[in-house]
Amino acid sequence: MAKKKNSSESIDWYLISIDRLKQIALVVFLLLLGAGIWWYVQRERGNPRTNAESAINDARQALNTLAGSKELAQHRSEFDRAQKKLDQAAADFAANKYAEAQSGAVESQTISRTAMSGGASEENGAHFLTIEGNVEYSRGETNDFRKADMRTSLLNGDWVKTGDSASAELIFQQNGSIFTIGPNALLEIYSALNPATSKQTNAVQMQVGSVEVGTSNEASTVRTPSSQVVIDSESTTQVSVDHSSKATSVVAEKGSAAVTPMAGDKPVAGVEPVKLNVGEKVSTMEGGSVTAVKKLIVSPVLTNPADNQVYTIAPASRVEFSWQTQPGAVGYQLQVSRSRLFSTYEINSRRDKPNAAAKVTSEGTFYWRVASIGSDGEIGPFAPFRRFRVTTGSNTSAAASSGDTTPPALELVRPFGIGGAFYIIEGTTEPGATVFVNGDEVEVESSGHFKKLVSFNKVGQNSVVVKAVDPAGNQTVKSQTVLVEE
Repeated sequence: MAKKKNSSESIDWYLISIDRLKQIALVVFLLLLGAGIWWYVQRERGNPRTNAESAINDARQALNTLAGSKELAQHRSEFDRAQKKLDQAAADFAANKYAEAQSGAVESQTISRTAMSGGASEENGAHFLTIEGNVEYSRGETNDFRKADMRTSLLNGDWVKTGDSASAELIFQQNGSIFTIGPNALLEIYSALNPATSKQTNAVQMQVGSVEVGTSNEASTVRTPSSQVVIDSESTTQVSVDHSSKATSVVAEKGSAAVTPMAGDKPVAGVEPVKLNVGEKVSTMEGGSVTAVKKLIVSPVLTNPADNQVYTIAPASRVEFSWQTQPGAVGYQLQVSRSRLFSTYEINSRRDKPNAAAKVTSEGTFYWRVASIGSDGEIGPFAPFRRFRVTTGSNTSAAASSGDTTPPALELVRPFGIGGAFYIIEGTTEPGATVFVNGDEVEVESSGHFKKLVSFNKVGQNSVVVKAVDPAGNQTVKSQTVLVEE
């Protein structure tokens, strides 16, 4: 009996184990199935072919929506541009160029959606912040260049051209990055796609000339005939393309940047991006060759005159410039300009010693900066500029003693929004007066005109207080209200 009982217990235990094994097997199967599905989804999500195909489908849908809209006639040029980008994306997809196909499709979709929204939601839109000299722009590939003005908005595919002694500042409304374009430059606005995030970033395609890029909290991109330069966030980088050789030189002035040599529209195989830190330079040539990273001598510290120092025109008046010596420098390049962008020069000369002097002969606001020169003759990055003002003798003490009690004139232009939370505050005041916008001093031209870019962090009504103070200390204060929408 005992033996039979033991046999029965053994069988019962065996049957219970089978049930448990079935349960465990089911759980394991479900886990493996879930893991397989997750892996497949993740693989497809990061699959370049799948991403490109999805982007092309989205772009085609956006283009079809634009084609069926009542405003098609008003946006025919945008439709043609979007169609051309989409056709190129399809061709790249057929040639297994999935990254290029995705980027082109994103550009096409952006153009279509911008046209349908009247341009208000252009993620990569740019506006002119400053225009000096002959600056022109054209829409897409029309080659019909027109004179640019402060209210000109630039969209994906538009071109900007500067003439001799001309310069311009562009601000991208997406993140506030500022592109300062030098004389005799030609560039295209385009949407760059970050493969890691599938997000668009503001960028330009530089054909010739120079551009200085100052980023905020996001990176920006500059493409040239021989390289792709990614300027990291909170950084400033100078990119120059030679007119004859098309060689590109890149100098990191603040923060860092990455330079990828390009052969045509593709990175050079086997060559890693070159990382640049402050004061470093690299050059690339057409075909993809790249020089070694060169360490430039950093800029000296400016000492005199102090920022915003005022001089009075008199027979013996002189401006004494001085700066600290920089180890390794064999000379210094001194530049003085009436332009904040240094598109023209009053002085542009080499100095062997850390000082110089200039006679005061005309009134106005002047800007000055200095760069170090290495033993090989290479000029390093310039120090941040300082400014000084020259008056005809109506300084504060003289004006005050004359009994002047009339407040300065102050006329304000209606605030102009350039996208997002960015607005231009502009107006005119008495020549020689000092202007403050929300407590920050603003540059005032010799004519009394002033302009400042203001960014608001609060959605809804925001107050702007503008104060003008003349040399006698009289003040005029006016306020404006800016409505920032969500």
